[in-house]
Amino acid sequence: MARRQFMVLRLPALFLPAALLALSLCFSGWYYLRSQPAGPTAAQIREQLQEGIESIAGYYIRFKSTLFYDGINEAYRVDLWKSDSGLYRMEMVRLEGDAETAAQVVIFDGDSAYLYSPDLDDFYPIHEAEEHTLPSFILEDFWHSVADAESMALLSEERGSRHSYYLVEIYPGDPDRHRVRELIWLEKESLLPVRLEVYDIYNSLTQVTSFEIIQLNPDLEAALFQLKPASPR
Repeated sequence: MARRQFMVLRLPALFLPAALLALSLCFSGWYYLRSQPAGPTAAQIREQLQEGIESIAGYYIRFKSTLFYDGINEAYRVDLWKSDSGLYRMEMVRLEGDAETAAQVVIFDGDSAYLYSPDLDDFYPIHEAEEHTLPSFILEDFWHSVADAESMALLSEERGSRHSYYLVEIYPGDPDRHRVRELIWLEKESLLPVRLEVYDIYNSLTQVTSFEIIQLNPDLEAALFQLKPASPR
């Protein structure tokens, strides 16, 4: 299947009133940067990431994403599983203060995407015209958006209480008015993403995504990807 354009996702026909952007840099067999006295350059970081693209396999991630538009803030939590055979499961909830909506569950079986309907207590196929809005390949698409960025700069190295991070700035090769510049915090040793900020044409913050869990090559249950009624995990 052709690689889809990395974009802010809008799912008006799938119970969501607003956008969700799901991002990551998860790679199985992740390549580590070797220690260098002067530290790596942005080009060296990008090269290490490019070497890891061929090693993508299964993963599980959880992240929270908050969108800012028209004076409104909307927050979502997303769990995304990918099997080593290319199957996907996404569970997404909207966060409303201390409460959250029921999970929206989508499964992609390699050919088609299916949405779980609580009313039907079953999955049903999503119309082909709506499939481009689904984040089935968003991890890989995001990787390509970084690898194919028009420019990439290492702004700084930051030290936290437990880890150190690279702060990287990229200008996408395929920008739109809502996504012109991105700031990405990468864990220094593994280069796994920690935080992402997206800025629009006016340099206004449009989205913040924080990654909570990243598991590479986990042992995933086959039932996760089966098209049968099941309660969200």
